Amino acid sequence: MKYNINERLDIKYSEGVFKVEERKTGIEFLYQPKLELVNSFSPDQFEIRFLFNSNVGVSENSIYQLYADQIRIGWIFPIQSLESKEHDYAHNRFYLQYAYVVLYQLIQRMEFREMEYADFRILDYYPEDLHILVYDRENVKKIEDFDLLNYTVSLFAKGYSYCGSGNIFTTLEKIDRHIRIKRLPTSIRDISYINVLFEELIPLEESGYSKFHLIYQIVEILIEPVFKCEIKKIVQDMAAAPNDLFEKRAKLNEITTEKYRVIRLFNNYSRIELQKQEIFNEFCKSLLENNNQKYEERDVGNNLYAVRCLVVHNLTRCAT
Repeated sequence: MKYNINERLDIKYSEGVFKVEERKTGIEFLYQPKLELVNSFSPDQFEIRFLFNSNVGVSENSIYQLYADQIRIGWIFPIQSLESKEHDYAHNRFYLQYAYVVLYQLIQRMEFREMEYADFRILDYYPEDLHILVYDRENVKKIEDFDLLNYTVSLFAKGYSYCGSGNIFTTLEKIDRHIRIKRLPTSIRDISYINVLFEELIPLEESGYSKFHLIYQIVEILIEPVFKCEIKKIVQDMAAAPNDLFEKRAKLNEITTEKYRVIRLFNNYSRIELQKQEIFNEFCKSLLENNNQKYEERDVGNNLYAVRCLVVHNLTRCAT
């Protein structure tokens, strides 16, 4: 979702009231937000992005400070929080500073029309399920080669997406008032299709089977560098022991199989929190068991590949 800045608007904020004027016609209106905003920042020094998160439990109180690679860069909060004084941050000076910046920029991006003072609501111009990510350009200068796109996957893991309804398979911890996101590892940061999947495709897909195929493409992308690394090791071993080529040939044949590379990806080339790995493994085992398929008790890579084969080759009779 994109809203272009309306260059024809002149916006001033004084004594708790926005005065908005359309330069060409001279038509103006006043808008008094419900919040007591703090206008100590220049809105031009900040960037905002529109996100969606329709998970159960997400409300006007879902307000979080945003950290990127351990550096605080801004906030994420629902647009509904801007029209309410009933949430926990309604009197928080730091939130109110960013709320001012966001409201200013939201007004900048709306289509102007003549209206009565009492009739204006920011929610009349934007979706009620919208969330705002706002960050300070000065803060992100502390991060080398900062690009918000590199955090798309991490934002999705927290429940947020740039389209659709967000990630419906995750929830935010309500106790922790911070969201910490990490960018893609350097080794895969230049694979733009990963971001495309999470920006444009996965959040809009409603079919569970189709969503699985889209997400599994990530695995297929990641096992390519696994293959290259494993081949490199074999070449080095062959150079060190040229008389042991028969055993190396068997190893080479093993590396060419997708199953081997998926298992190596999870066991040797990735770091996943143990709890998340166990949860994921239980889902795989449950699906395989329900369809009378074999599985390994603690080998998540093996079990994921088995699920992939089940879905791809037995789609019509797969029981979820």
